[in-house]
Amino acid sequence: GYTKEAGYCLTATAEKNGMRIITVVMGEPDSKTRNSETVGMLNYAFSKYEVETLLSTKRSVGKRLVDNTAGKKVNLVPSENVTSLNEKGKPKKNMTYELHIDSLKAPIKKGQSVGTLDIKENGKKIREISVTVEKDMKKANLFEIFYYSLKNTLTGTK
Repeated sequence: GYTKEAGYCLTATAEKNGMRIITVVMGEPDSKTRNSETVGMLNYAFSKYEVETLLSTKRSVGKRLVDNTAGKKVNLVPSENVTSLNEKGKPKKNMTYELHIDSLKAPIKKGQSVGTLDIKENGKKIREISVTVEKDMKKANLFEIFYYSLKNTLTGTK
């Protein structure tokens, strides 16, 4: 847009390879300069930086036994994707995570928070997100508990 006080202005956004860039240009003398500056900033950002997916909601970060399920385990997944912005051609950031899980007791619904995941850069916590289960876990019925106990007794496993 344009106002006499602010000049030619534009807020724009673009996404490429999973990375979204937002630009804000203000105070330009004409629309051609404003548009050129916007395109230049977008091109610069996309040529210099890239997004790396560190953790995905579709990939397990651990597996835990769930109480009241007759010995069933469930995959744990982050409640949201975790990404890192890296400068192209430079070493990637040293990113790690630490899982903190509450005791799990059925029933548990997918999406229900069961713990947290600390995201660390160079050993320092920079973010915390919740962890959920990959699928719903229902409480075992009496027959399932009996079968599980009998199987473990016969095989000598726990």
